[in-house]
Amino acid sequence: MNIKIGMMIKKLRTEKGVTQEALAAAIGVTPQAISRWESENGYPDIELLPALADFFYVTTDELLGYQLSERERELVDIKKEMARLGEVGTIEERIAFARNAKAKYPSDYEIKENLAVCLYHLWKETNDKSLLSEIESLCLSVVDKCKDEDTRVDAIHLLISIYGATKQSGKALAAVNLLTPMKYCREFALSGGIGDGKDELYRQEEIDKLTDSLGMALSRYPLAEHLPNDPSTWDKKIEMLETSNQLYRMIYGENLMFYHCRLASNYWLISTYQFSQGKIDEALDSIEKMCVHAIGYDRSYNEDRGKKYRSVFVDQLIYPFPGKDFYELKEHSQCYYMRDRLKDARYDCIRDNERFTKAIESLAQYAR
Repeated sequence: MNIKIGMMIKKLRTEKGVTQEALAAAIGVTPQAISRWESENGYPDIELLPALADFFYVTTDELLGYQLSERERELVDIKKEMARLGEVGTIEERIAFARNAKAKYPSDYEIKENLAVCLYHLWKETNDKSLLSEIESLCLSVVDKCKDEDTRVDAIHLLISIYGATKQSGKALAAVNLLTPMKYCREFALSGGIGDGKDELYRQEEIDKLTDSLGMALSRYPLAEHLPNDPSTWDKKIEMLETSNQLYRMIYGENLMFYHCRLASNYWLISTYQFSQGKIDEALDSIEKMCVHAIGYDRSYNEDRGKKYRSVFVDQLIYPFPGKDFYELKEHSQCYYMRDRLKDARYDCIRDNERFTKAIESLAQYAR
């Protein structure tokens, strides 16, 4: 077999506008090594292939130039369409597509898990209890037989959600116990070092994952059922969201890159509570901050791939391309979704306010 992996690496790197230096830093080799591969003067070690494939969001077969079969190509296209519909499709469109895909590929666990997720959202909207047994059956099939750990874990989390929502605490606990305790996760194990000279990178990856997990937990807390949406809780909810923002700034500084999206969403939520309190100027302050971070995210999405964060806590980490462990919006920009949120009727009374109008205009420049 005539392996042309160097040619493929150069093609993918050029298409994505990544320098040899950025790629080298991302996978832990020297720029000279990348140059040798691309010149067909050597091959990457086999253990580097998964990292290269993840960086470019391709399979290792594609990286090696292996031609996918018609069946494999169709499955790739199906899963891309499921991802697209997950962002912009109606729940009815998503379910219809997933059912058709499952009918054609009944043993594909990723398709089963996607259909279960779609049915779960329909159940949440309609409270149609007849959907629960199908969701449970799909998830149990994935949990019992799927070899892909990510898909299996997603199915476990979905089981926990339906069991918890239907007060089946015994089943929920059993599903929870299928998961690995936090202290045994991949990032925790790597942070202790494995003798490959990448200890600092691994510790920063652990900090990155822990920060976003905690930041998201703080952001979700105000939406919890035990905190009713009434005036007695609004200041407390604002404080929680502000704490989430402070956490991201503490770890990433002002060079937030991807994490601008977290602050944009938090500031929008803060503005809704301030608006409900009649604090119009403070709500407008938050809306303006939301716009700054939504624009920051969209600009970073286009300009910062392959670049390193600058904070001392994460300066070995690179803003990645979408891959197995990293997903982003594809159909619309963050500014598109934030502008859409500002169409809510609650803002009608300030729609002619100059600051509000300017906020809408600033988002429109980047909305797609």
